[in-house]
Amino acid sequence: MLGYAVANPTYELTTVRTPLLSVGTSDKVVRYLSRLILCMIIFSYSSVANSYISGKLDTLLETDQTAYYSRSYIEEQADINWRNNKNNMNAGFQADIRYEEIDSLEHTNSQIELQINQLFLAHKTADINYTVGRFNRSDLLLGFYALDGIEIKTSWQNWLAGFHAGKPRQMEDYNIIDAGKIYGIDLNHHVNHLKPGIIPGWLIQKLNSRIGWQQLYQQKIKQNYIHLGLSGSGEPAFNKSSHNKLNLYHLNQVKIFFNASYLIEKKSAESINAGVELVSDDLGLARINYSSWKPQQPELTFKQRFYSVYANGKQTTLQADFFHNHKFNQQYYVRGRKVWREFGNNGYGVTAGFDYKSTAKKSPGWQMQWDSLVLKNDLIHSLYVGVNQSISATLRASLNTALQYKKYSSIESNQIIALQAGMQQMIKSDLFLDFNARYIYNHNLKNEYRLGFRLSYRFDDGSLGRL
Repeated sequence: MLGYAVANPTYELTTVRTPLLSVGTSDKVVRYLSRLILCMIIFSYSSVANSYISGKLDTLLETDQTAYYSRSYIEEQADINWRNNKNNMNAGFQADIRYEEIDSLEHTNSQIELQINQLFLAHKTADINYTVGRFNRSDLLLGFYALDGIEIKTSWQNWLAGFHAGKPRQMEDYNIIDAGKIYGIDLNHHVNHLKPGIIPGWLIQKLNSRIGWQQLYQQKIKQNYIHLGLSGSGEPAFNKSSHNKLNLYHLNQVKIFFNASYLIEKKSAESINAGVELVSDDLGLARINYSSWKPQQPELTFKQRFYSVYANGKQTTLQADFFHNHKFNQQYYVRGRKVWREFGNNGYGVTAGFDYKSTAKKSPGWQMQWDSLVLKNDLIHSLYVGVNQSISATLRASLNTALQYKKYSSIESNQIIALQAGMQQMIKSDLFLDFNARYIYNHNLKNEYRLGFRLSYRFDDGSLGRL
């Protein structure tokens, strides 16, 4: 969810790295290397002429400092994908090895970590798809995570069914519910030509519905969740009549959505997300959305850090958005919201912004956003401005800045000035160099900075040929 972060935005710069595999335990290394070898053996049985490989290799150097620690590291990353079209098979391997030095308030620590992020094999037979190994997955309950296990999907007519089981693992920069094992079943149904009924057929023609069950098992404690989902879209029937008064602004699309997660043991709704979206060729896009959930707290982008709904715990928002395309490359937007929080004060927020997309080499693109949130006696005001420019066919640069003022009734107020600069250079068609620097001035806290370089080599079937 955009802009929902931990309570202290300064701390958001820190990166929580929970190793999926650490070098310190040799038997784990052997076990995972054996899996890799087994995967390569499986690859080799396929027809050589129909196998393809692609991916990228990255070298990353980064140093940063926050109010809580300073850190420097060098990291090698590998992301390799293999596929065999004849046998409808594909596989992926993603890993990184990092040497890191951390100087925190308590102690200094250095370590080497090997992390296997993905190692999976996927195969499609008739109407059944299955994936085994370690692979990325996302759902309503856990968000984005890695699963050590299996996922099976099958489809027939307008139905899609799925099953997944295994151990969920936290991915870097993402927090998930702690669980030793997880099991789940999903059933989806879609209709492309909806007949009149509960939902008017003149308004919604395509409808997707979903029901699912998930069980989390941790230390002999089981939690069972029921997931419900409904989404639809369509072109209003009155849109076909140019004389209809209801189509004064050429309303050409309507979307509805509803998702909910219910915890059986507590008899409570853990998350709800519902809304409606209207699209008009003349006016733009309007959306009303109601959400109640506990944020999973991924690491935020530079812009998201200064989007002001910061809270721990469960929170609920009622939000209305309006986007207007002034020209094909210019967009205005406004947003209003009411915020209810489990901890802290409730309040109101408003956001307004403008986006200009570059259409020529010498014409920069830029963004501007103003955001305010008032929570009883506390308030936060933020201004963000970003500019990006294609300097040449192979060089692109960006510059972002943000100003933020935070006033609290219980602690001293704080002012923040932040600056971020980035540059991306294509050295060759398959070799890229990225540079990124960020500096944040805090009036009441230690200033922060981050400096990083990334060298990326990308390869595909064209550069390596068929295996």
